Amino acid sequence: MKLKKAIPYIKNKYILSSLALLVILLFFEDTNIFRLYKYHSQLNEIKTENNRKEVEIEEIKIKTTELTTDPKALEIFARETYKMKKNNEVVFLFMEEDKK
Repeated sequence: MKLKKAIPYIKNKYILSSLALLVILLFFEDTNIFRLYKYHSQLNEIKTENNRKEVEIEEIKIKTTELTTDPKALEIFARETYKMKKNNEVVFLFMEEDKK
């Protein structure tokens, strides 16, 4: 009974063409639903990466100002990073063995 009432709407050329256009736009165009979802997820990933990089940049700025203003911090950095030493000083380096 309900199908007989729906048949005139199904045979309507405007409804059929609108449905066809909707299917084409949603699934077959360059900007279809799946690509838009993929672009949205990529955008969210890039935003989180950008926030992480901004925090990292702030940490580096703080470390740079600390190294340029505090000679003691510069000495500690040079000793730990580049294994530098003062004249007539003996430095022992202990290397860890790889445990397999």
